[in-house]
Amino acid sequence: MFAIVGTLPFNEMGLKTGKATFEGGSLKIEDFEVMPNLGTGAMVASACVTCNALNLEPPYFITAGDIGDGKRSKELYQYVAGNLAMLDVRVLAIHYIMPDIPGIRSILNSLGERRGGMTLIADAGGMYAAKAAGLAQKIDIFTPDAGEMAYLADPRATHPAYVEHLLFELDSSEVVTLIKKAYESGNTPKILLVKGPIDYIVEDGEVVETIDEPSISAMEAIGGTGDSLTGILSALIYGGHEMVDACAKAARINRIAGKLAQPDPATSILDIIARIPDALKEVGLCA
Repeated sequence: MFAIVGTLPFNEMGLKTGKATFEGGSLKIEDFEVMPNLGTGAMVASACVTCNALNLEPPYFITAGDIGDGKRSKELYQYVAGNLAMLDVRVLAIHYIMPDIPGIRSILNSLGERRGGMTLIADAGGMYAAKAAGLAQKIDIFTPDAGEMAYLADPRATHPAYVEHLLFELDSSEVVTLIKKAYESGNTPKILLVKGPIDYIVEDGEVVETIDEPSISAMEAIGGTGDSLTGILSALIYGGHEMVDACAKAARINRIAGKLAQPDPATSILDIIARIPDALKEVGLCA
């Protein structure tokens, strides 16, 4: 099973679990339907499209509505900690969720020796929580952008808003410096996929590959492209791709999908997600 944990920005939506579907531009989970413009919704939609193109089971989505007070996020942490070990999960991706140190600890503690070959991926709030709890090395892959690398590189920051002033001012071109600082401080997992104008694939502190083509400058202004990348990556790992290879392939696929969408200022992330199957064909992953 491939499971995704993350909140959606709806105050009245309680806990929902089950196979996610994405059809006609709508993401469905149980009796709830949403147009996934950003965040967890875009990530899950991308994972659904990738899984469908690769003939894989769709992701199992564990979600709740949270608009910032953290109440539903706490419920998610509690549910996952109490139920994850009973599910046959091979890949777990934790996405937008209010960072909560006891919450992320409870999830990782609940796995214990039962984790087995499970791959853990953390982005956004899941990544912030793991780093703040000092548990980054318990995760397999983080998917930060260049700005979030400054947070990982600051050993004292417990949230990106509290990044050391000097690090916060570093230009994105100095991503490699931030990567080195982050690994020196122990605030990273084994593998990073650093998203940006150049995507950096990092293993054990060393940049093993960079992806900068196709270069579509218009994609930088489209919200949700980092989320779509994490969704593609998670699905590829679920499909059996080795982690570093999956990072490189996902970066290329996301960029190719952007190119195929022929983006302009009116392009939405849904336009790019719709081209993922074509991008998978272009890299030879499906017919």
